[in-house]
Amino acid sequence: MGMTSRTTRSEESELFQEGVVEWELSRLQWQCKVMERERRAYSKEVHQRLNKQLGEIRQLEEFHSNLQQQIRVAENQVRRLGDRKNLDDLGRLLKCRAQVQVEVEMVQEQIRALDQQEIHLLRQMVSTLSVSSTTAYVTRFSWKKE
Repeated sequence: MGMTSRTTRSEESELFQEGVVEWELSRLQWQCKVMERERRAYSKEVHQRLNKQLGEIRQLEEFHSNLQQQIRVAENQVRRLGDRKNLDDLGRLLKCRAQVQVEVEMVQEQIRALDQQEIHLLRQMVSTLSVSSTTAYVTRFSWKKE
C-alpha cells in the first residue's frame, strides 16, 4: 500500500500540475486573444486617424491651391490696374504734348511775324536813310552851285 499510495499521490500531483499547466496555458491563450483584439482595435483606430488626417491634408492642399489661384488672379488685377493707370497717365501726357505742340507752333508763327515786321522796318529804315542821304547830297550839291 505504500507504493500504491505514493503512486496515487504522484499521479494526483501530476494531474494537479497538468491542471495548473493547462489552466495557465488557457489563461495565456485568453490573454493572447485579448491582446490580439486590442492590437486590431488599436490598428483600426490608427488607420482611421491616418485616413482622417490624409483627408484633412488633401483638403488643406486644395485650399492652398485655391488660395494660390486667388493670389494669381489678384496679382493680375493689380497688374491690369497698374497698366490702366499707366495708360491713363500716357493719355494725359499725350494730350499735354499736343497742347504744348500747338503752343510751340503759335509761338513760332509769332516769331515769323515778328521777323517779317523786323525785315519790313529794316527795309523802311534803309529806304529812309537812302532817301535822306540822297536828299542831303542833292541839297548839298545844289547849295554849292548857288
